Formats: sequence, structure tokens, C-alpha cells
Amino acid sequence: MGIMLPASPDTYRQYTSVMTHKKQYHEGMFQFTTGDIDGVHIVLSSPPPIGSFSLTAIDTYLLERIFRPGIMIDPGTAGSHLSQLSMGDVVIGARVVNFSNYMTKENGAIVPGQFSALVADDEGYTIGNPNPEYIYADPVLVKLAERAASECPDTPGKILSAPMGRKPWIMTYGTQGSGAAWLRNVQQIRQSTRIFHEADEAGNYPIALISTLNKVPFVEIHTISDAAMNVPTKMNAYFHQCSVFAQLRSNKIALQMIHYLAGEPYRYIPFSGGFRDPWQADTFVKAAVPPAFVQVWTKKYGVKRG
Repeated sequence: MGIMLPASPDTYRQYTSVMTHKKQYHEGMFQFTTGDIDGVHIVLSSPPPIGSFSLTAIDTYLLERIFRPGIMIDPGTAGSHLSQLSMGDVVIGARVVNFSNYMTKENGAIVPGQFSALVADDEGYTIGNPNPEYIYADPVLVKLAERAASECPDTPGKILSAPMGRKPWIMTYGTQGSGAAWLRNVQQIRQSTRIFHEADEAGNYPIALISTLNKVPFVEIHTISDAAMNVPTKMNAYFHQCSVFAQLRSNKIALQMIHYLAGEPYRYIPFSGGFRDPWQADTFVKAAVPPAFVQVWTKKYGVKRG
């Protein structure tokens, strides 16, 4: 199993502390750690520096081509693009989209696909421009991640900036937004979400793309660390606290998945998903509707930052 961790916050030790038979490998500027967790062979890496699409793609390619993992897991953090999706909630990226891959019209309107329609009218666009290109996670891994995430305890009130915590919203069929940009303007976030339908934003589209090209089953699991709709983001102690909490939660989900797979040592997960949509047409629309318990809690306490 391959695991690709973000460079920050640094939680590498959460895995290596429970690994046996650890070994270190270097390939240029990239580092890989191999070992066993619960008897499952793991390859761990973290691309430097933070947020580089190119280096994430190279790191993923090297990990998959050199070590040949049977599956790839991307546990990380993300900023919410939905008003009620809050800190500590978990988005399982059943599909992933690059929301920074677009053109703009003269009036600033976004058209998905940077070079997808350079024909015809006065701006080089054409009616019927294709929808955003989604990449789909492996359905078996999505359900395994859902099972593991369901064991998460309540998110503490201190993370939610509220007098009491709540059960996390586990969005099983989430649209994981990924881009080489950080959106910090509410109007821009809303415009992007109307077009790409992303529930959150992170930077891991390259992991999904490379895994698809290499035919490696993958899933992305991101815990919300920041309410992107509640601007401005302040890089303070609270932001760091939420980032660490979110990454540790995502890691625990990945470790729980390893534990499940350890109980099925001969299980083979064939590649599925990639550029083929395995889900029903309304799956992702329904998934973005907050559960009743989230709506009730949010109405009472709101989505705030500390």
C-alpha cells in the first residue's frame, strides 16, 4: 500500500512509530519509507515543498513505479467550500477535480478546461464546452474509507469554536477539489463551486491522475481544517491546531483501513474508477446536502473560527 502525506503538518511519525522492518530510500530529492503495519507492507512519502503540483506528481509516479503498491491512499486536510461543512468533517474524495484548470471569458466568467475549446467564436470558446474532467476513486476503497471514518469520535468544541462538539459529517461521495491555487474570496469560491462542484479544496489532483495512469486503485481522504467560506483565513495558533487535528484524523482513518485489510491478507482490489464514473447520476448532488444533525447543530452554533 502506498500512502502520500502532505509536507505540512508533519505527521510522518504517526505511521513510522507503528512500523516494523523500516527502511529508508532516496530518489533525488524524494524520500520513501517502507515497513509493515499490522503485517501490511507500506510505502510512505511526502512531496516537498508544500502545494507543488509538479513535485506531487513526480513523487507519486516514483512511488508507484519503483515500489509497485497495490493501492494508493492520500490522507490530508482541506478547506471547506460548503457553508455547513466544518472543521473535523471528513470528505472522502469519490471523485477529484482540478478546479484551477479553466479559461476565463472577457467578463471574467470561468469556462472549465484550459485548452478544451479553442475553436469557433470570437473568444475561442464554443457552446457545449465539456464538463470539468473528473477522476473517480476506486469504489471498494471509498466504502472501506467510509467504514473507517464512521469510527471517528465527535469533533471537540474547541476545534469547532463552539461550546460543544458534534459528530463529524462523513461525506462518503465527496467531490475533492484540487488546484494549484488557494481561493480566499467568497464570490470566487462560489463561482468555482457552481462550475466544478467541489466540496473542498486541497492540492492532490496529481495523485489521482498518476494513480489512474498507472492503474493503481486510489482514494483521497481529507478532513476539513479550515472553513474557506469564513474569510479571511488567519494563520494563527488556532489555524495550526485545526490543521494538526485534521491531519491526525485523516491518518487514523488510513491506519484503520490498514487494520481492516490486514484481516484479509489475500484480498485483491482490481483497478476501477479513474476516468470512468462508477456512480449513479445523482450521487454527488445528494452527498453535498448536509445531514439533519449537521443542519440542526449549525443553526444553533454556526461555523466559526477561534
